Amino acid sequence: MVFPHLVTVLVEHVVVESCVLRITASTKDGTAAVCPGCGESSKRVHSRYGRRIADAPVGARPVLIELSVRRLFCDSSGCARVTFAEQVDGLTSRYGPRTPVLQRVIGALGVVLAARAVARLGLLLGFAVSRMTVLRAVMALPEPAWTGPRVLGWTSSRPGRAAGTAPS
Repeated sequence: MVFPHLVTVLVEHVVVESCVLRITASTKDGTAAVCPGCGESSKRVHSRYGRRIADAPVGARPVLIELSVRRLFCDSSGCARVTFAEQVDGLTSRYGPRTPVLQRVIGALGVVLAARAVARLGLLLGFAVSRMTVLRAVMALPEPAWTGPRVLGWTSSRPGRAAGTAPS
């Protein structure tokens, strides 16, 4: 499957327009979405709106997903939110203009290359990104797991000297 993160949405059109692979999709009606404020699920739709999300390129062609998402009412009486926008796992994030897949690609390239080099390479690979966006993607990466040393101390590799003694 070329786009595994699009399994949870209804793909309506896939066209190539001026060297851009444009995917038109919408979220499924009748499925419940969880309110980020209180955690209650809701199916009551307030409205729909469109989002444009950049995805990882396919064959050096930029991919643009035009996604129609629902805005839902939160029916919980204790919640401060009246409405909320649904998020699609693996495809959208709050205020995010890129898919998590493309965000990981940008972050991984930013770790091994300089930010300006990633910006130039991105144009060749099929995504446009600024050097500041690359730096933000690198800073958002989780810290690598560090393991502590097993033994602290100094040992001699020369025979006849006791371990841990300094040379004279």
